[in-house]
Amino acid sequence: MTRVRLDAGAVAAFAMWQAALTRLISAQPGFVSVEILPTYDTSPEWQVIQRFAGPAALEGWLAHPPRRALMAELIAMKAAGAPDPTEEAAPDHHAFGAVAEVITTAVEPGREAEFLAWSESVQAAQSRFPGYMGTFVQAPVTGDPPRWAALVRFAKPQQLDAWLASGERRALLDRADPTMSHWSSRRLAGGFGAWFAADESGRRPPAWKQTALVLLVLFPVVMLEMRFLSPILAGLPIAVATFIGNALSVALVSWPLVGLAQRAMAWWLDPPAAHRGRCELLGALVMVALYAVEMGVLSRLF
Repeated sequence: MTRVRLDAGAVAAFAMWQAALTRLISAQPGFVSVEILPTYDTSPEWQVIQRFAGPAALEGWLAHPPRRALMAELIAMKAAGAPDPTEEAAPDHHAFGAVAEVITTAVEPGREAEFLAWSESVQAAQSRFPGYMGTFVQAPVTGDPPRWAALVRFAKPQQLDAWLASGERRALLDRADPTMSHWSSRRLAGGFGAWFAADESGRRPPAWKQTALVLLVLFPVVMLEMRFLSPILAGLPIAVATFIGNALSVALVSWPLVGLAQRAMAWWLDPPAAHRGRCELLGALVMVALYAVEMGVLSRLF
């Protein structure tokens, strides 16, 4: 992972830099994927995660002279007083709280270079749109014709929709040779998706808060099933008994438990901007306390 803190005036230059990097890395031996994303929405700090099939391919990429030239350009974009871009082992950012569109493109064999050149223009354009939260590009694994996958993230659904419906994107699609590639797309929901209602702007709670709340309501359901349901199902095949238990758990969690918990913790899931810090801290303490109460009460059943 390459980490950099950008200067406020380098937004346009960084958009072009992302496009150039994506085109260059996509043509390298052993390339698996590249992911470009900010630490959070509107953050000046960005991470560029570069994945390769093995250590040798990664080392070749790190030593590639054109990459070094791009890194020199990136240094010129860093904020005044910020350290030079750093290189470190990459964490997993797939739980990032944002809305994403997955675009799969089948490229005719022999026309990969043409496709990557066109993709560079798309990357540069989408990076300039409000709410842009990074891109994940994956090279083909199997298939004929080869299929490239791109995951485009925006902070809010309406911001992603604005890019997808924009005249700039439509012009880029019209410019592409229809004999070169064929594409399809689908929307990904963050976290537990439809279990959590969106606010007026279409935004859902961050994925980590969704997960924390689901754990809060799922844990007692599983414990109660172990205490009271498991003895009843003991005579059934284990696969059948497990399926019944899981089906009951999912049904109870999806309705009504998550809805009730969401209403009770709405002040923490989407706190007002004026009191965000206080609500975040208080909400975290409340969640820890509720976990402790659940464990204390339910431990008496066994």
